[in-house]
Amino acid sequence: MYMVCYGGMYMKCLVLTRRKMLTICACFVVCGLAVVFSVKGIQAVQTAYVQKVPIYSVPTPDKQVALTFDCAWDIDHTEEYIDILQKYQVEATFFVTGVWAEKYTNAVKQISEAGYEIGNLGNTYERIPQLSQADMMSNLMRCNETLKKITGKTPVLFRPPYGDYNALLLDTANTLEMQAVQWDIDSFDQHNTTAQGIADKVMEEAKSGSIILLHNRSDLTLEALPYIIQTLKSEGYEIVSVSQLMRNASEMQSE
Repeated sequence: MYMVCYGGMYMKCLVLTRRKMLTICACFVVCGLAVVFSVKGIQAVQTAYVQKVPIYSVPTPDKQVALTFDCAWDIDHTEEYIDILQKYQVEATFFVTGVWAEKYTNAVKQISEAGYEIGNLGNTYERIPQLSQADMMSNLMRCNETLKKITGKTPVLFRPPYGDYNALLLDTANTLEMQAVQWDIDSFDQHNTTAQGIADKVMEEAKSGSIILLHNRSDLTLEALPYIIQTLKSEGYEIVSVSQLMRNASEMQSE
């Protein structure tokens, strides 16, 4: 029996050793899987964190909003827009295409000389994500070059035509040191049939940090603009440029 026990003891030790080995191996497997999933989890978080997205609005406790105008069509009310903006002493950002800037060079000069911000709307008003990376870069660069030639300044803001973008387009804009900007309030000034309808749409959705989309192609927009400005100001809003809105929010966060 002892011999059996003796032999059994060795066998028992051997079994215990195997169990220990199995346990240790199992621990390594579990730990290994945990490390793999942890790394993947970290990578997923990092990817989500660094993914570039356009600015739709700016978080700020201040009652500030930004007026933006897209300029890409064969209509030019620039002088009238500037007159209204200056009358009410408010800021705005104009996003223009390179083609529009070439056709309405004097209008672009007026915007710039009046002190209003000008952003890149692509060289042509088209769905840029459908282009190759090389063509994307060419499209944005041509617009920048045209605007710099006219104003002496290179845009730091970019708005994708139609609001249509993908990661490659955002990377392209980032390479050119431009921040992509969308909007959180669409005035629907291209679809509304009355100036009052345009103004009501804006006021119904206005909130601190909003970026408002308007277009330069509609006579109704021109008619609605004074009412929009007066109503926003009467409700305590300060109307600023997109860059000013971003800058003010950034300064508050750093305090």
